[in-house]
Parts: sequence; structure tokens; C-alpha cells
Amino acid sequence: MATTRSDLVIGVAGHIDHGKTSLVRALTGVDTDRLPEEKSRGITIELGFAPFDLAPGRRAAVIDMPGHERFVRTMISGAGGIDAMLLVIAANEGVMPQTREHLAIAGLMGVRGGVVALSKCDLASLDLVELARDEVREVLRGSALDDAPIVPVSAHSGHGLDALREALAAVRVQPRDARGPCVLPIDRVFVRRGFGVVVTGTLLSGTLRLDDALALGPLAPDDRVVPVRVRGLQVHGAAATEVLAGTRVAVNLAGVELAEVPRGAWLLHPTEVVCARSFDAVLRLLPETRRALPRRSKLEADVGATHATVGLSLLDGEGVEPGGERLVRVTADRALALRPGERIVLRGPPSLAGVGSTVGGLTVVRPAAERMRRRAVALDRAQRSQRGDAVERARVELDAAGLRGLTRAALVARAGYRVTKASQSDGVMALAGDRYVARAALDALGAAVLQALSEHHTKHPTEHGADRRALAHLGDDAAVDHALGVLIAAQKVTRSGDVIARAGWRARSDEDVPHVTKVRAMLSSAGLAPPRLDEMATACGCAVKDLDGALKRLAELGQAVKVNAELWVDATAMRDLEARLVARLTERGTVDAQGFKELTGQSRKYAIPYAEYFDAKKVTLRIGDARKLRGR
Repeated sequence: MATTRSDLVIGVAGHIDHGKTSLVRALTGVDTDRLPEEKSRGITIELGFAPFDLAPGRRAAVIDMPGHERFVRTMISGAGGIDAMLLVIAANEGVMPQTREHLAIAGLMGVRGGVVALSKCDLASLDLVELARDEVREVLRGSALDDAPIVPVSAHSGHGLDALREALAAVRVQPRDARGPCVLPIDRVFVRRGFGVVVTGTLLSGTLRLDDALALGPLAPDDRVVPVRVRGLQVHGAAATEVLAGTRVAVNLAGVELAEVPRGAWLLHPTEVVCARSFDAVLRLLPETRRALPRRSKLEADVGATHATVGLSLLDGEGVEPGGERLVRVTADRALALRPGERIVLRGPPSLAGVGSTVGGLTVVRPAAERMRRRAVALDRAQRSQRGDAVERARVELDAAGLRGLTRAALVARAGYRVTKASQSDGVMALAGDRYVARAALDALGAAVLQALSEHHTKHPTEHGADRRALAHLGDDAAVDHALGVLIAAQKVTRSGDVIARAGWRARSDEDVPHVTKVRAMLSSAGLAPPRLDEMATACGCAVKDLDGALKRLAELGQAVKVNAELWVDATAMRDLEARLVARLTERGTVDAQGFKELTGQSRKYAIPYAEYFDAKKVTLRIGDARKLRGR
């Protein structure tokens, strides 16, 4: 057993009864119609698979896709994993409706090359074959198969098969990314006795290895993913230990039952692939579509082997004309496994579609999109992701994440970006081990820390600094600690334990606070009959507002108590009054206004505010004109 990769995945498409399956059988020796219903009806219903030796040392995987319009979804599930298309067109019938739809789907799915087989040439005259060739060339113009070779063949007589093999062997495409996250859309599920659950599909990205820990999902109704283990791998019946992207593979799974594995789920890396219901994409409407789409619309979507209903909301403009493109926010009725660049086919009602039911397609630019609060912001992020490379996409996602940041795996999933030593120069900064935050967000946090410290020093001039907990509102601990580390290294901040201050800050003594000495003396000597604020201001030779600093400092030191906005009292006198009040209520049960006057030795001017103060402090509870201890 060894590492396995298919050199090419070829999808065989075309109108029903144009000889696709017969041609595959003639090329590979494999009858891909395996179901009894397919045998009896003479049509392909499910995807069929066959190995195909292109040339010495080069092997392709062939996917025989249904041609009937009722099975276009099945055809799309096969088209998502193909590199090249073998478009089969019967020479005696020419281009038909499903020919056009399959060709349109090939373009929407990003098929990167192919060949046209002009089949059933034994049933057509030479003149008819030439006419068919001219018609096909015209139809191919501007499509995914523009300039593709057109090879007349007959599966019945064998005419042209060697030329077709040579044309297919000449197709060259860029290999799929074997270093990317593992993604395999599941198009078949079955149980093999003695082995358990087996799923098949085309590995779109990454590498599969024996004993890999992966996930299966997202599964309805709660979009969950189920952990699974790779028990075995087979490629065209041969066991393998490692399979690279671009290969048709059967995967024997451990940790899951057949009932848990619907066709249409994905086998994927659990942290490096996004499963989301909301994402941003480029919408491309086919030129053949009969009418424009409005700003908001609802269509059917097919991606991998999954079908969903999606709502489209244009991020720019008020509509999109046939043949046009627009950036859209997409909301699906079920979670989809998505990567940047993922292709999705959109289908609609016959009144809208011009090619079968296919109306256009989506190319994902942001696999997961936050709630759209402002259309302009969502448009800007989608545009940057559309135009940019992986680094720019990472910046977009980090900007959107803010101080929450993203893990390494999330950056791969959302942006296709892998963190390197050059990440800081790319505008990405490591934070708290496995979390990354945009440089701009960290710089803004650093500025906020400095501002918060400056405000604290202004309000509390006699303190050596702010407690670390006073900065908690700026962000989570990891983010704030990172910002503090940067500021300390830049000698802008000092830290002693949990006390943090701006560099150069020197706490002022109590006596440095304006008027604090005089105010303390006045309150201490006055007891429970303190002067009014305007009287204290006159004594200090200042305005009333200039006493704020002194009064707040005395309160912080526990030397003064604010009874109400106009009344400040010596704290010792208030503690003594509270003790006497509690003793009296304990002995007698209640106290009225006259009792407060007796306790304080003051008139109602002072007695009533003191009574209300103890109510607010929840020492007493007022009942009518009397008060009692709370809880008694």
C-alpha cells in the first residue's frame, strides 16, 4: 500500500441517450450502470465510476453522470469534483437541452479543461458529422470547453476511440491542493460486511491517511458534526495508506452508523473547514437566464452532493441582469461545508431559467459571514476578499473578528491562510498561544489602555496606579495582557503586581489634593452638623465645584460620607450615629422623626436626610412615619 493520487478526474456529461455509458464502457471496460433500474430503463440514474489508464503511468478516474433533466442534481454532485469534462454529443442528434445545461454547469463549477466526443458516428453520414461538429464548435464558443478538441467516435464500432484516448491524455490541469484542509463531499454511502460504513467521493482538498481523526457533517437538524476515524482507504478497489487531493476514494469509517451518514454530508477536517449558513459570494447569472434578479431572491443551491434553499441579498446594486455578476450575502436553510473559492450551482423555476433549471452560480469569497449590520461594511469586506490573496483575506477575517481574534485553524478555514513566521509583517500578530488578532485592533487596544490609565490618574491622583481589574472592560484577559506587554516593552506603562500606571506617573500625597486638609478639619469638628458646601467653599476661598477632588479623596480614605448631594459628614460621626441607631431599634423596635432628632441632637434639617440615608443604605425600613431594622 502507498500514497495514491489520480492524475485526472474526468466527468462524462451530456444529454440523455447520447451514449455516455456505452462510451465509458468502450474506453474502460467497466459498465458504470450498476443498479437494476438503470439496466431495465437503459438510463443512468446514479453516478457511475471507473478507472481509466490514460497513458503509461497516468491513471484517471471517470465519473459517468446522469443525462436526464430529472437527475441534474446528481450530475452536479459529480461535477463538483472533476478536473475535466468529457462532453458527449450524439452526431445524429446534435446539441440538445441537457447538453447546454451540462456545459453551463461545467463553467459554473470551474471545470478546467475537457474534450468533446461526437458519439454515434456510425449512425450519421459524413456530412451530418461535419454539420454536427460545426454546431458544437459554435455552442462551445466562450464556454468552459472553448477550443476543446472535438473527436468523432463510435462506441459500437470502436471508430475514434484511440483518438479520444489521446485527446484525454493530452488534458493537463493544475493539481489540487494536497496541503489544504481535508474536504470530501460524500456521494455514496453503503455498508460492507466485515468493514462497516463506507463512503465515497472525490477528495477536493488535503490528504487522507489511515487512522486520521476527522468529522462527518454538518448533519441536520442542528448542524452538528460527528467525530469519525479513517479505518481504511481504497482507490478503484486497491488499498491505500494515503490519498492525495484530486482522487476518487472509498473511505471505511469507524465511529459512526449507516443511519447517521446521509448522502450529501461531508467528510472534513473538523476545525479547518467552515460549516455555515451565512456567507458571502460572487453571484454569476447565466446569459441565457430569462430575466434579472431583484435585490432579494430565493433559489435552490447545489454544492457537493448537498441541496439547500438559499436567500440571496445583493451587497451592491438593486438587481443583476442576465450575464451579470454581483457580490451577495447568502443565507442557507442548512449549514454547508465551505472554503474560499467554493463553487455552488443555483437553480430556479422554468420561468427564470434559460438552460434547464440552472440560472447561475456562486463562488464563495467569505465562507462564514457575521450578521450584516451595515451593507457598506459587508460589501467592503466581500470586495477585499474577492480581490485579495490569502493574506488579504486573513486581514479581512481578523478585522471582522476584532479582539476575539481567530485560531490558526479558523484562519485556514475562513481565509485559506496558514500562519508563518512572517505573519507579523502580514499584519497578523500572535496572541495567547493559538489566537491571532489584527494589528490595528491591538494598536487600538493599546491606545485605549493608555487613555484608561490617564483617566484613572486624573480621578485618583493619590493612587499609585489602576488595579488590573479596572482594565477588564477593554477586552478579555489575553488581549489586554498582550497590549500591556507591548506598552511595557515600549516603556509607556509600568506594572508592579496588579498595579498598572503610565510611565513617569507619581502619585500625589493626600495633602497635595487641593483643600483636602481644610475640608477634613471642618467636617471633623462639625460632627453631625457639618457646614453646607457653599459655606465650605467660602472658607476655602474657592468655588463649590473645586471641592469635588477633596471630598472624593476623603470618601476614598473612609474619612467622609456623602449623605446626599448637598450634605457631606465626618465618617466617624456617621459610624457612631449608626451604632446608636441600631442599639435603639434593637431595644425599642422602631424610631420616628422625633427619635432621629433626639439621636442626632439636630433639627429636622439634618435628622430627615440622615433617616433617608440609612433607608438607602438598607439599615432601616420605613413603615408609615416610623422605621425599623431591616430583617426584623
